[in-house]
Amino acid sequence: MNGCKNILIISSEFPPGPGGIGNHAFNLAKYLSINNIDVKVLTVSDFADDTEAMDFDAKQNFEIERFKRYGSRIKTYLKRINQVLNEAKDNNYSHIIFSGRFSLMASVRLKKNDNKTKFISIVHGGDINTNNRVEQFFINKALRKADLLIPVSNYSKSKIKIKLNPDKITVIPNGFDIEENNDLKNKEKILSNGTLNLVSVGTVWPRKGHHNVFNALEEIILDHPETRYNIIGRPADLSRVQKYFDDSKFKDHFKLYGQVTDKEKFEVLYKSQIFILLSESQSSGDFEGFGIAVIEANYFGLPAIGSRGSGLEDSIKDGFSGILVDPRNTKQIRDAVNTITKNYTAFSKAARQWAEQHHWSKIIKKYITAMEGIN
Repeated sequence: MNGCKNILIISSEFPPGPGGIGNHAFNLAKYLSINNIDVKVLTVSDFADDTEAMDFDAKQNFEIERFKRYGSRIKTYLKRINQVLNEAKDNNYSHIIFSGRFSLMASVRLKKNDNKTKFISIVHGGDINTNNRVEQFFINKALRKADLLIPVSNYSKSKIKIKLNPDKITVIPNGFDIEENNDLKNKEKILSNGTLNLVSVGTVWPRKGHHNVFNALEEIILDHPETRYNIIGRPADLSRVQKYFDDSKFKDHFKLYGQVTDKEKFEVLYKSQIFILLSESQSSGDFEGFGIAVIEANYFGLPAIGSRGSGLEDSIKDGFSGILVDPRNTKQIRDAVNTITKNYTAFSKAARQWAEQHHWSKIIKKYITAMEGIN
């Protein structure tokens, strides 16, 4: 057994910037620390200014060191690699956790200190798949080098391209942590006749499948004339949705909130009735690894509609906390909406129950057990 004494987490995303990888890394660090394990995080400050990052870091009970970004991409990469190498060399970590594509590739450069330091690679989504052959070579090498691989879903596990010893792979689902919003969480969700608020949370770009929701929206409106589609997320690539934004027939049926604070996000979730995420895998190899936003919505009593053939198969318990559909089949999407609305109280109650199983206070125990069990 290898005890969890002090752990370094290297993550390619981190709050206060957006992103599921960052959300996962933050809660992993937070709950390891709560369990009296020394934790340090090496990470980025993307999509947040220096003041936001410093204010955020000062509130945490674990150490966070941020990478700098330089004008040259090559210089940025080399500086980060050196920072990782120096941190690992100068400290006797029991475990190093790598999360995100850069972090995985950085692990290839590290030595294991006579096998005393254990390497754990988190497998999310597109971080392990790329059309770039050089990057894929290093990613595969990193996965082989790891002492333990933790995919966040069975779907993510299925996307590992190389053959590995199954004994060193442990699937642990993603978790959520929203303790401060119990007042909103405990209020019963209700539906009003004709009125329906759908909501998606995630960066607006093709993989998240917002265009698939719009494809079905016209049919949904036939059944629920006052339907409104709330979109929360940074507008990174509008190429698949701009035509819907410009279409007059949808102008009163959607709202793009953009990147918002957690408080603002939770308020929109509370006012909505169904969470919908119709993600689709990309030709680049990118895919939805789990979809933690689903579980956060479930916490507020929102049943979810999500895509089959993605990590959402693990985040949605089909027929219980929501319904899985073909994201391109508008009839299935419309039928799912109607099934949920006709049985809303039962679905809403089940969604809350499903969320409770994914609280980080429970998920972290699985991480500690898996890491302590490394031979």
